[in-house]
Amino acid sequence: MKTPKPVTHSVRLDRKVYEELSKEASRKSASFNNLVNQILKKHVEFDQFIPDLNFVLIQKGTIIGTMAGQNDDLVLSRAEDAGGAFARDTILTMGLHLNKESLIYFVDPVVCRYMNFADCQRYKRDGKEVFYLRHELGARWSLFLKGYVSGAFRNVLNKEIEVDETKDGIKFTV
Repeated sequence: MKTPKPVTHSVRLDRKVYEELSKEASRKSASFNNLVNQILKKHVEFDQFIPDLNFVLIQKGTIIGTMAGQNDDLVLSRAEDAGGAFARDTILTMGLHLNKESLIYFVDPVVCRYMNFADCQRYKRDGKEVFYLRHELGARWSLFLKGYVSGAFRNVLNKEIEVDETKDGIKFTV
């Protein structure tokens, strides 16, 4: 697949914005241009839809603490409901078709990079795509992720997927 040809465009930035972006680029050992492209790409791919998706920013520890008092069946059930409803709503809000490609896009980058639920590792095996969603939040979070992803596949594609879980992540194949 060819990389699209870049476009050059000059913009004026507030000095404070420029200075903060320059510091951030330096911290990440990235060029200023690369950092700005990452920020703008994230906006185009997801952030512009946030007001329509009813997001609330919550620290992960709060969610884990809330789940601690719930039994596994309740965590799984609520995660399946949330993942199924949110996947469908997000895909439709973004103007995408309800298909395998848009659901894969929902998992990575939306769930993993933009919602920051896990780090996503993807690879091909036997003609299928394998996903490993890795995190450091324990077995309860893996159970939640399992339900969230399963609910998304069930609600968007009417498909059951097999999810392997450990305390450090989940793995599934599509």
